[in-house]
Amino acid sequence: MASIQRIKSPLTGEIAYRVQIRVKGRPSESETFTSRAKAEAWGKAVESAIEEGRHFPHAAARRTSFDALAEDYAATVLVDASEEDRKACTRQLQFWSRQFAGKTLAEITTETVARARDALATETFTRGKPHTDKHGNVIAPKRYKRTGATVNRYTGALSRLFTFAIKERRLIDRNPVSDISRKKETRGRTRFLTDSEREALLAACSKSDWQPMQALVLLAITTGARKGELLSLRWADVDLKAGRALVRETKNDEQRTLPLAGKALEALRELKLQGSARSAFVFAAPNGRDEPAEHVDGYWYKALETAGIDDMHFHDLRHTCASMLAAQGASLLEIADVLGHKTLAMVKRYSHLVVDHKAKVIERMVAAKGL
Repeated sequence: MASIQRIKSPLTGEIAYRVQIRVKGRPSESETFTSRAKAEAWGKAVESAIEEGRHFPHAAARRTSFDALAEDYAATVLVDASEEDRKACTRQLQFWSRQFAGKTLAEITTETVARARDALATETFTRGKPHTDKHGNVIAPKRYKRTGATVNRYTGALSRLFTFAIKERRLIDRNPVSDISRKKETRGRTRFLTDSEREALLAACSKSDWQPMQALVLLAITTGARKGELLSLRWADVDLKAGRALVRETKNDEQRTLPLAGKALEALRELKLQGSARSAFVFAAPNGRDEPAEHVDGYWYKALETAGIDDMHFHDLRHTCASMLAAQGASLLEIADVLGHKTLAMVKRYSHLVVDHKAKVIERMVAAKGL
């Protein structure tokens, strides 16, 4: 079944050996090697696999659609992931499904993936909804371009899907994402609110059409918790007397306790008094259903506009918390603990903010040792 052809490059004079295997009723397969021994070994291995019924990636790949693989992956792998990871991966795979609509796995090549990745990188999107300014003009939401980090997360999700197809379903024998280069990622943002911006934002949130908006922002600033962690909070996990809240769903799948204090604690008490406790969730959906709020970006961007704040993401409230902690002399280890990071790597971006604290530590050491 296998035939080996000796090939000499007309340009370099280098010798290579191409193995071609033909089996009746199925497409031929071929590979090229630098030595005849390697070519013979590959040919024998493939022939043996075919005879034993173990070598069928091409046939299986032609029978299986991308959507079918994605559905299988969602039902068997994503079902065990955290809710946040499952939602993110589902959103990412939906993009790839649109790109590979109607295609089988055999039709998805490295080039196909690269073109889809480039389409994602140039795609723009909006946050929030159109709104009317004080003059009655309809203002379209600002359009944004996806970052290199976001594109890399999308290709990472696709790569894990194909790894599943290789190792657990034996549908393909090569991951088409493996030869795709990663997009350049910029250094993590360190944007945080100034004191005046913080006051303006909280004032704007107090006038929001969604009444819990101020409490949500206060909690994000004072605890450093992520938006998803706060929106999933249940009243059963909040102890207003002790000033504690248990976050069960976190990015690293480890529960974390948030200390509640100051205006954030007062805002939660006010929410409960005003009837928010009728829902199981602290931040219930604006439509009145007993489910966590999800689509609150419109209220957030409206508050930013009212406060006159530009280039601010909700996630930047975590940076604001870190910057305030650093200003009060917290170490990187303490900041990492508050933000829920397992390692110090993610908080290195705040190292320049704790210079004064480090200087004082060194001064105490020098004074104690007489140096």
